[in-house]
Amino acid sequence: MSTPETPIRQQKTSEDVIFYRAEDEIGSSLPFKVYRWDRAGGSTRDHKHDYIQLWYVVKGEMIHKINGQSYRMMKGNLFVAPPHTVHRVDMMPGQDIDIIGCEFLPQFVDEQYETRSSEHQSVDAGYLAPFLNEEGEHTSTKIALSGETELEVLKLLEEMLGQFQLGKRHYELFLKANLLKVMAILIQEKQKQSGQTNEEDERLEKFRDLMMSAIAFINEHYHEELRLERLCRKFSISKTYFCALFKRFTGQTYNDYLINLRVHKAAALLMGTDMSITDICFAVGFNDVPYFSRVFKRQTGVTPSHFKKNATSVS
Repeated sequence: MSTPETPIRQQKTSEDVIFYRAEDEIGSSLPFKVYRWDRAGGSTRDHKHDYIQLWYVVKGEMIHKINGQSYRMMKGNLFVAPPHTVHRVDMMPGQDIDIIGCEFLPQFVDEQYETRSSEHQSVDAGYLAPFLNEEGEHTSTKIALSGETELEVLKLLEEMLGQFQLGKRHYELFLKANLLKVMAILIQEKQKQSGQTNEEDERLEKFRDLMMSAIAFINEHYHEELRLERLCRKFSISKTYFCALFKRFTGQTYNDYLINLRVHKAAALLMGTDMSITDICFAVGFNDVPYFSRVFKRQTGVTPSHFKKNATSVS
């Protein structure tokens, strides 16, 4: 059993609030950790931290106190505590408890969190925004899951636990992918439970089948020359409206989505086949090897040759 928030270093404010720093709690090699906590009874102190904390109740009950409000948390309930938000947890005495928690810096979700201007938001930033307002304060407290959604979130968190404990090669990519799935689900549930629907969302829903068909077509034909004009003709929609809908449904521009998809497919081929870099370049839809190399390095941080060499050198 891992124990969260062990105060290796503490700084107390005038209100005697403990401050936990990610460098002590999480570590510097990977700004993320996930753990299981089954400590019955007791309470945490009023505290805050510079990382995001997510707790999911698998079994038992507890009280989460945040921003002067108390929330009864039970099976299927989850909270997200943003950075620098004072909160505490009170456990019910004599009761079995099972909690899956994960803690991560915003940079684990959005690598440019601290440097990107407010005018240039990214898809990754969109995962954080629903849990932070413009001043970075707390905007959500409790999310109640049920049915298939509850099972899906539990499955994703347990998969993260297993990958984190094994620590196999590229496990951090798996952790981030699952975390983004969890946060996307929470955003949807948060909107449902707060009744945040509007006429624009209702209009967008009418185009869901069309956009899902378009995305499926892109995923199947990514290796071909997929000009935007071709897609618009196929689905009988104007370029302007297609681009606006695509950005709303995927969070990315059409070009960014296609490039990310092609790089992802290229990485899989580099790791799993003996194909040359040139062959892979054309196989995934790029038609220029130097351009492919530049895009791949921009997306992954390394060149295709370095990625392939590193992938084949580790058993």
